[in-house]
Amino acid sequence: MKSYQVTDSIPFNPHWMHAEKKLVVVSKQLYVFSIPFLDIIAEYDEEMPVIIVITREDKDEIIQRLTEYEFPYPFIHDPDGLFIEENQIWKRFGYQEKNTIAPFFMEGDYISEMGLAQISMRQLFRKQLDEFLK
Repeated sequence: MKSYQVTDSIPFNPHWMHAEKKLVVVSKQLYVFSIPFLDIIAEYDEEMPVIIVITREDKDEIIQRLTEYEFPYPFIHDPDGLFIEENQIWKRFGYQEKNTIAPFFMEGDYISEMGLAQISMRQLFRKQLDEFLK
């Protein structure tokens, strides 16, 4: 899987994959990136890695849409959905194949017991970050 930058401001850092605490957002669609949530992370720990994995096929469309949404974060392009399949993401969270997004916290190489991150519910996401980063 290859990573791509949306802007020059935030380059992808391969060390993010090995960070002790990180947020991973796996998505088949792009609408979720129109919802601001990175600003909340910056309030707590702007160094906390956010790993974005997008399974849409057309990387140019992904870059164009993320640019329109003013979402500057780099992403990993996984058009074959290997990350979802190899890590059994949908199965782990009890999702069906029709689900399109799985945002979750990780501690080291393991999914945190906190499970899913509520990135679209700002107050709840703040509470989760309070607990996750303490």
